[in-house]
Amino acid sequence: MSWVAALRDLYDRNAWRAGEVEIWNGKPLVLIPLGYDTMKAQIEITINKDGDFLNARTLDKSESETIVPYPDRRTSGVKALPLCDSLEYIAGDFIDCADRLLDDVPEKKRARTLSDIKKCYPSYISGLKAWQEFDPNNVQVAAVFRYVTKQSVIADLKSAGILISDERGMLTGKQKIQGVEIRKAFVRFRIYTSDASQCETAVWLNKNLQRSFFDYYLSTAKNRDLCYMTGDLELCAKTNPVKIRGTWDVKASLISSDDKTNFTYRGRFKTKDEDSGYNEAMSVGYETSQKIHNALKWIIRRQGYTRDGVCIVTWESDLKPLPQFYGSSPEIIGTISEQDENDAASKDELFGEEEENTDTGYMTAAEFNMALDGYSEGLNNTSRMFVLALDSISPGRLALTYFKELSSSRYLNRIRSWQESCCWRQEYFDQEKKLCHYEGVGSIHEIAVGVYGTEQNKRLTLRKNSDGKVPMLTAAFDRLKPCILDGSPIPSDIVQAAVVKASKPVSYESGFHYLRVLHTACALTKKYYWDKGVKYDMKLDENCSERSYLFGRLLAVAEKIERSTYKKDETRTTNAERYMPQLSRTPLRTWEIIRRNTQPYLNQLTPASREYYKNLYGTICNLFEAGAYDSKAALDGRYLLGYDCQREALKYRKNDAANMDPDTAAADSINKEEN
Repeated sequence: MSWVAALRDLYDRNAWRAGEVEIWNGKPLVLIPLGYDTMKAQIEITINKDGDFLNARTLDKSESETIVPYPDRRTSGVKALPLCDSLEYIAGDFIDCADRLLDDVPEKKRARTLSDIKKCYPSYISGLKAWQEFDPNNVQVAAVFRYVTKQSVIADLKSAGILISDERGMLTGKQKIQGVEIRKAFVRFRIYTSDASQCETAVWLNKNLQRSFFDYYLSTAKNRDLCYMTGDLELCAKTNPVKIRGTWDVKASLISSDDKTNFTYRGRFKTKDEDSGYNEAMSVGYETSQKIHNALKWIIRRQGYTRDGVCIVTWESDLKPLPQFYGSSPEIIGTISEQDENDAASKDELFGEEEENTDTGYMTAAEFNMALDGYSEGLNNTSRMFVLALDSISPGRLALTYFKELSSSRYLNRIRSWQESCCWRQEYFDQEKKLCHYEGVGSIHEIAVGVYGTEQNKRLTLRKNSDGKVPMLTAAFDRLKPCILDGSPIPSDIVQAAVVKASKPVSYESGFHYLRVLHTACALTKKYYWDKGVKYDMKLDENCSERSYLFGRLLAVAEKIERSTYKKDETRTTNAERYMPQLSRTPLRTWEIIRRNTQPYLNQLTPASREYYKNLYGTICNLFEAGAYDSKAALDGRYLLGYDCQREALKYRKNDAANMDPDTAAADSINKEEN
């Protein structure tokens, strides 16, 4: 199924929702009817069915979103909307005050603006009249038509206190309505009727009105042509909807072409017909265009991910709840709500060597798999999953960068495989700012932050470019999607970048931030070798003889020895942490330095603890294969696996209290070396 067919099918399956406002995740959501779009209204006028003015009010931003007939995108020039529009269009008496409202406009532009304003009301009333004549029994259209033909809108708004006159009874261009100049203030209508069953008082929500307009618009079709997307003969779309990713997305078009002038070379093709939208290269049906765009806008707002230049959405053919492939393990199983990544910035004090304020509900990989099995229970054999991604390279062009259809069962299996191959220890803060742990994978966003993020203002964030986008986040989505959905190997450069970041703990002020970076690197390294057929576990492998893994273990032991001598609130950087970058490049030479610098701290421990760590050193060194310990080769990312696993194994060892003061320990160390 193509992306066009998938979106058409999505709209057709949910056509019964069109025009109805639903509350989704606490926010209003509507599937826009065919031939409609949304606008921000500033004024609401209430009339009766005879077209008599009753009252008016200004609208708060929270209630301003309005569904209005919007058959073709209005770009420039005078072009009235069929029912609801700005004051300069619907008010027949606006021209009487227009000159006064344009006092601050330069003379040259003022004359042109006045000329356009004179055309606005005639354009609006002629279109509304045609609709009223097409459907004379429609109460809403007839009521609005009767009202606007009285040409008293400005006077009525003055009487209602919406428009304020000066001491001479004149309007002034300085007045704004909800931040919008008077002539651009958008008006919607509400019709009061004593018979509640006769019509919805809010004309923008009336389904009979919505169907009436679409039928009327189709009746105005002058020509039909082949829709290249469906193969059907349809009324051709002159323009295509915008605001696809959000109401802010007012310029980017998914389907577009050059204007009739100043266009690029088209060979021997004719230019686009101004009235019909006809083009010899390709034509798109109006109904098809409306369905795919409106369905896309609806599903993105319902369950899409739009952030920092990334727009991606997934949906199941019957809209059954399935996990988002790009989410973290807790997000996928729905056990925790989405958290702001920056909540952790003020929680550094929780990250000592041993944490007390931790959760008791540790989520394991087994529990994740059980939760994932629950998603499969309600699926049938025909269930399909769709994944679609959008991006824009410029404000006026939007591109579909990815589309994939697969069975829902395969989709869940791919998520399961990704989670299993990348599973590692992870941390987050819950809504009560409590440190929690889980076994799993962070979201793609969290992975991008862990690999490419930097500390800025005590936050671990990704840098934005001049357009407000985050290129590294976009790149992470683009390159990790195939790893999850297609089972492709993880790119080695991403793994290497993560390892380099995790090899520099002294670069991070926040212990939590470094832990995120370290565990992201461990997860990606595990995935990298998993793809090669070598599996590593989160539990310490005491029999592993891999060189990098063993050096990582030695590093963790040295760090533990030094930290065991610290006072309770001491956060000084250890020798192991300072020398970590050098160890990854020249392990043997650097390890000898670390071992020598750690000896005074080892001598401060109790005899039992000293003996324990000496034996542990010996056990680890005995695992090196012949010639591996003395090799000059750099370490690979597996040293982080050994480092983190050994740290975890030693984390709760509490019987390492210092036995002597630092000065005595240092002197004792010197005497031993001299002897």
